[in-house]
Amino acid sequence: MKSSPGLLKFKQSVKRLSPLIGALMLGLLAAGLGWYYLRASEREIAASLEKDADSQRRDVVVARQNIADGATVLPGMVAKRSVPNEYVHNDALTPETFSQFAGRQLSVPVAAGKPLLASFFSAPRKVFAQEIEQGVRAITIPVDEISSISGMLRAGDRIDFMYMVDKNAANDPSVVIPLLQDVEVRATGQITAEQFAAMRKRSDVSADTDPYAQQRYSTVTVAIQPQDAQKLILAQRLGKIIATLRNPDDRATMTSGVDAVDLDAIVSGFRPQRARPMAVSTAPSRPGVEYIVGGAGNQSRAGGAGLGASLPPAELPVR
Repeated sequence: MKSSPGLLKFKQSVKRLSPLIGALMLGLLAAGLGWYYLRASEREIAASLEKDADSQRRDVVVARQNIADGATVLPGMVAKRSVPNEYVHNDALTPETFSQFAGRQLSVPVAAGKPLLASFFSAPRKVFAQEIEQGVRAITIPVDEISSISGMLRAGDRIDFMYMVDKNAANDPSVVIPLLQDVEVRATGQITAEQFAAMRKRSDVSADTDPYAQQRYSTVTVAIQPQDAQKLILAQRLGKIIATLRNPDDRATMTSGVDAVDLDAIVSGFRPQRARPMAVSTAPSRPGVEYIVGGAGNQSRAGGAGLGASLPPAELPVR
């Protein structure tokens, strides 16, 4: 059976085009393999970049809503957001550190989506008991104008407590002794040393302005050893306590007191020495010349003429 001329012609054409068709098939296969390789490489590179990016990012806490100044920040008001390390503020809160600030008040308003910084929160106010070191006791004593150094005593100053006790018996004179020395004042009235230091650092208070200018106080609080606190309490009952201000760098101590006998000796040492007054005779004057003679006082004529004595005219020398 003979093939038709058209079929023979087709077979011949296919035979001639077989190399070309093979090349095309191989090209398509190579292109497919290349595309697959590129896609796999792209995915691998993307995964690597994403992994590197994740390793260079940090989770920070951001505001989920606008939070006003003075508002208390609660966990439901914040969210977590991943941020590249280069854009993370050193003071930014992380999910691990947020628990330390939850429930505290903001000192500035925060917009939604803005990271929360530790500096945005008001410093927690410590109670006075937390400022007292372990092993010491705080004691508050009333002070008058003298004991408060005319109102110039400040929290943080260092003072000495002088104890004065009056005695009635002549052989037991009044005495003043140094009861406690180099004691730090922790508070005057309601102002503690930390609050006073904070007031001096405020931008609206100049260095020449005294934050105490509008303050009045009638008590002073010190932190001392328990046995010293007992001395101070007992001294308040038995006598009078006066605070004396010292230089903050002065560490000197006194080892003795002063009593009324010592004070009398000091006064006597400074008492001026006056000349003894001359006595004037009160005897009635007699005619004649009167001699004024120094001496111990009026004497009888038998013992000699005394001060203010008059001689009769017959006894006067005659020229």
